[in-house]
Amino acid sequence: MKIYNLKYFLMGCIASLMITSCASNEDPAENNGSGSIQLGVTASAVFTKAVNENDYGDINRYSVQILNDKSSVVEEFIYSEKPERISLNNGNYTLKAFYGTENNASRDGFYVKGETSFTVNGEELQEVNVECKPTCGKVKVSFANNMSQYFSNYSVVYETAALKETGSSAIWQKNDTEPWYLKVNAEGESVKASINFTRISDNKSATVEKTYTLAPGKSWTLNIAPQDNNGSLGIVVTIDESTDDEEIDIEVPSEWI
Repeated sequence: MKIYNLKYFLMGCIASLMITSCASNEDPAENNGSGSIQLGVTASAVFTKAVNENDYGDINRYSVQILNDKSSVVEEFIYSEKPERISLNNGNYTLKAFYGTENNASRDGFYVKGETSFTVNGEELQEVNVECKPTCGKVKVSFANNMSQYFSNYSVVYETAALKETGSSAIWQKNDTEPWYLKVNAEGESVKASINFTRISDNKSATVEKTYTLAPGKSWTLNIAPQDNNGSLGIVVTIDESTDDEEIDIEVPSEWI
């Protein structure tokens, strides 16, 4: 049976936009008048050791963009080089903050982004917050130490919507240790894990396919170990151990019985 759990691996970063607008007697809709803004960005994150925690926790590395209502960038800078004050005409804007590189699957890092809309409309002071979140989920595999006693080869192949679209996959080989960061839909999606293994005793190979839900900023780990099922050696799979346990049946391949 499986134990199912999803854990946040990134709490996110918060970008604060302080807006001070100059009052105007004109109709703000005509963009007569302007405002000045002050930016502040903070981050709080919990990361795997597979990436440099300091990189994601250092707000000075984040890129910041301010776009107008035509999606044109009117201000852009690295946070460490931010101006003390930024003047903007009255109007509608989008604040974006981001860091990293987005890939369908990566072991080197991941992409964090956030954006929010705001309006400069003659207010004396306005605060705008944007929360940055990863666009990926994190997956790992933990093979039991005695797997090699019974199986000559074993691996896990992950499939997401983004990977399927490009005809690619992310493979966890039997000696791998670093997690995969998989791009998933913002609302979460079903990720298929195909567990492949070859038994030493008769050189028979089999695949067990399981599907789990994975959302951005969450993670799960497949724990895989040998299991003797009525004299037929198969595998047992669990997913993390937590208080949110969900039991899921595991089937031994029919050709092995």
